[in-house]
Amino acid sequence: MTDMTSKPKRASRRGLRVLDALCVGLAAVAGALAAPTAAQPASPQLAQGVLLVATPDIGDPSWAQTVVLVLHHDSNGTLGVAINRPTRVGLDEVVPDLDTGDYTGSVFRGGPVGPTQLVFLVRNPPLGLLQSAPLIVDGIRASGDLAALPRLVELGRAGDGDVRLFAGHVEWAPGQLAREIADGLWTVTTGSAPRVFSPQPETLWHRLRNAGDELLVERRVPDGRLGDRAPSVGIRAAGDSGSPAPRTARSAAPP
Repeated sequence: MTDMTSKPKRASRRGLRVLDALCVGLAAVAGALAAPTAAQPASPQLAQGVLLVATPDIGDPSWAQTVVLVLHHDSNGTLGVAINRPTRVGLDEVVPDLDTGDYTGSVFRGGPVGPTQLVFLVRNPPLGLLQSAPLIVDGIRASGDLAALPRLVELGRAGDGDVRLFAGHVEWAPGQLAREIADGLWTVTTGSAPRVFSPQPETLWHRLRNAGDELLVERRVPDGRLGDRAPSVGIRAAGDSGSPAPRTARSAAPP
């Protein structure tokens, strides 16, 4: 990962190939992590469509309280977008020549890699539109084909609950993300349309960390019994970065 506050990185050749694939519909190959212990509920595997929730152990402030949707994961690495970093920048400021009519949505800060490249997510696109784009999870397709946006606007399918645009993305080298998860920097939870298209993305991290049926963090009292869930930190801006290394992450099944 790269610090969100550092100088923007150019997308790697592989990253560019994956972004191009979003336009032509190449499917991602899901990878897998080691199975959880018997004492824990079944955990989502590291794969396309899961959410990565930063833990307080992430270390780098630019990554604090970030939630990332994995768009692509295989033996060559991982690519995703941060879904809880909305900006006040409009699409017309990023792509002034694109006629999107009445579209009023803002652009999310997806990551530090390729910040001038836009990727968008569409929830249940209309029949015949973007059908070749990769299906990420729960009816959500990802594309880089901005020419489809005017049609979505025309059909009334470009509201905040239907489309999310992201400037830039996140990349991990082969094995890097698995190590960061093992070091306790991220927890893995299931992605869903209500989560990805949350009407309050700024509070998504807090809600995922504190969901009653998602035990993402445990602490032990002196006698060894499980105590209360560790308290969460208040919401603040998040980002993208390198890689520190503390405890083993705990993943949990979603509601």
